[in-house]
Amino acid sequence: MKSALALVTRILVFVVFLLLSVVMLLPFLVMIFATLREPLDIVKRGAIALPEVWRFTTIRDVFTQYRFGLYLLNTIIVTVPTVAAALAMAILSAFALAVMDFRWKRLVIVLVTVIAVMISEEFIMIPLFQMQRFFGITNTFLAVILPQVAMSAAFATLIIRSFFLGLPREMADAAMEDGASSWQILWKIYVPLSGPPILTAATLTTTWTWNDYIIPLVMLSSTSKATLPLGLVLFRGAHTIDIPLTMAGTLVTALPMLLLFVIFQRNFVQGLTQGVLK
Repeated sequence: MKSALALVTRILVFVVFLLLSVVMLLPFLVMIFATLREPLDIVKRGAIALPEVWRFTTIRDVFTQYRFGLYLLNTIIVTVPTVAAALAMAILSAFALAVMDFRWKRLVIVLVTVIAVMISEEFIMIPLFQMQRFFGITNTFLAVILPQVAMSAAFATLIIRSFFLGLPREMADAAMEDGASSWQILWKIYVPLSGPPILTAATLTTTWTWNDYIIPLVMLSSTSKATLPLGLVLFRGAHTIDIPLTMAGTLVTALPMLLLFVIFQRNFVQGLTQGVLK
C-alpha cells in the first residue's frame, strides 16, 4: 500500500513539474518560432503557431543589417573585464573578512552588505553620472565597467565569504605555523576548495552585467558603444512592426545567458547552498 502511494505521489510530482516546465519554456519556444515566421503570418494567425513559410534569414539579418554584431562585441568588452575584476576583488575581500582580524571589521561587513543588497542602480545614478563626468569618462566603456565592478564585487564578496567561513580555520592556522603567508593560504588552500561559490559569483556577475540596461543608458550617449540590452531597445523603437526581427534580437540577447545558466546550473545551486550548509 505504501509503495503504491509513493508511486502515485512521484507520478503526480513528475506531472506537475512537467507542466511547469512547459509553461516556463513556452515563451522561449514562441520567441524561437517567431524568428522563423513572416510578420504578416504572426498578425494573422497569432503568436502560438508554427510557421507557414520558414524564414531562416532573420538571425543573419540582425547581425548583418542591424548592428547586433557590434552590440554583442560591446557587451563582451564590458562583461569580461567586469567579471574578472569583480571576482578578483571579491576573493581578496572575502578572505580578509572571513579569516583576518582587523579594526572596524564589523563596520566593513555592514558596508559591504549595504552596497550589495540595499543600494540600487537608480538610487546612485545621478551622483554617479556627475562623478564620471567630472573625471571625463562618460560615453566610455570604463563608465559602465567601474559601477558594475563595485556592485558585483560587493555581492560576490558575501557569497564567497560565507563559504570561507565554513572552511576549517585549522587549515589556515596549520599553514601559518609552517611558514605560509596569507597570500599563499588564500591561493593555495582557500581558492582551490571554493570552486562552486566562485563559479556562482561569476555566473551572477556575468548575468547582471550582460543584462544591465540602466547604466549603459545613462553613461553611453553614442549608439556605436551600446550593449545588447540598450541596442535591443533602440532597435525595437525603430523596427516595432517587424516582430520576427524584434524576436531575433531578443533571442540573441537572452540566449548566451540562458546557455550559461543551463551549463553551470548544478554548480550554481551548489555554490549558493554550500556555505549555508557548512
